[in-house]
Amino acid sequence: MKTINNWNFRALKSKTVALFKQGLTPIELTQSILVAALFSIIPILGVTTILLTGFSLKRKLNLPIMIAISYLAWPLQILMIIPFINIGEFIFSIPQSNHSAQEIIASFQESFFGTLSRLSFELLCGFGGWLLTAVPFFIVIYLVSISIFKLISKDKNKE
Repeated sequence: MKTINNWNFRALKSKTVALFKQGLTPIELTQSILVAALFSIIPILGVTTILLTGFSLKRKLNLPIMIAISYLAWPLQILMIIPFINIGEFIFSIPQSNHSAQEIIASFQESFFGTLSRLSFELLCGFGGWLLTAVPFFIVIYLVSISIFKLISKDKNKE
């Protein structure tokens, strides 16, 4: 019995590792991780998986890693809803709304499309805040990581 469980665990582990690697280069893996992290904090609940799937299929990125990261980043998405809305309202010079994250989450759980219509302006401000802060931040992280990979590959080629 012990060998069967040990074998099942090893087989499951090797299949899982193979699924996550999928023959990607370090740069493609970095793209998968960063795109997933970026899309996972969009301040509109319920669209992350659709966006990740579409982007992953178009760019041939690692969807299992992207989905795993989106689940791990879900608390960060919740934490960032109000700050992104506030940033968007500040950028667009709009009076600040007084919605709480719990109120927005409860509204999404009640009715996705109803929330989009009731809070469309706030969510648009949040999307603008995300677009003007998170996207440039992740572009910088991506460029720095690509530079690091190029440096590492140059060092390996010299040896």
